[in-house]
Amino acid sequence: MASIDLHMHSTHSDGVLAPDALVGILQAAGIRLCALTDHDTVAGTAAMRAAAERVGITAISGIELSAEWSGRSIHIVGLGFDPDALAITSAVATRTALRQSRAVTIAERLEHAGAPGRAALEHLADVPIPTRTHFARALVTLGVASDAASAFNRWLAKGKPGHVSTPWPSVESTVAQIVAAGGTAVLAHPLRYMLSSGQRRSLVREFAAAGGRALEVVTGGLAAHQIETATGLCLRAGLEGSIGSDCHDPALRWHRPGHLATLPASVTPVWHRWVEGRTRTPEA
Repeated sequence: MASIDLHMHSTHSDGVLAPDALVGILQAAGIRLCALTDHDTVAGTAAMRAAAERVGITAISGIELSAEWSGRSIHIVGLGFDPDALAITSAVATRTALRQSRAVTIAERLEHAGAPGRAALEHLADVPIPTRTHFARALVTLGVASDAASAFNRWLAKGKPGHVSTPWPSVESTVAQIVAAGGTAVLAHPLRYMLSSGQRRSLVREFAAAGGRALEVVTGGLAAHQIETATGLCLRAGLEGSIGSDCHDPALRWHRPGHLATLPASVTPVWHRWVEGRTRTPEA
């Protein structure tokens, strides 16, 4: 199993563990290099680095920025940047405002559809980066849904009453912000987007042309044939490869750190720039 995990979330966005508790999971899983990639925020970066350093894990800066491509929401992971750079603070500020505005609209639409939208929004009062996952959990707490998946299926997924399209910044500008801060842009979970094969190839090409450096080839929940497909996308575009569990809750086995396949040998690992003197680690 891989000893590297460059995609995970904490309570600073929609994860269930604080950074120090998350590091405990990483240590038990044998992770040696990690990145906290909370949605549209770097608020947990310092805590993650401090906790990781105490147990001998290398933690690099990370973020998962929301972007838009061809009318679709796309996620781009930034790695190894200066979290205090103006490009990053600006990116965070823009997306925070969009998320807070969207949260109000979601609440209004839920209320109009007969769900306790205003009450759900009150549950998010102290959440700086409100996500649909936060709404799903609030609806479970309010007794409207039995679990988060049911809340999405009934209320929050695309085509449902509480779904709100958001005009995120473009892929090109998002990549530019990461690069301007000295970071590396990674296209997150490319097989998760509802795209045709041709559209997916176009997305990857345009991401690379914009200055994107890597593709998330191995992520939580992928089968072997899907990893093979992602590898082909990566190699055709001349990109490096990344791996990440996309862990939000370590109780979900397929997204738990330490349960990832290794990066295929044909792919150059994106982490070579943070692992001195070698292009691969023995386990990854």
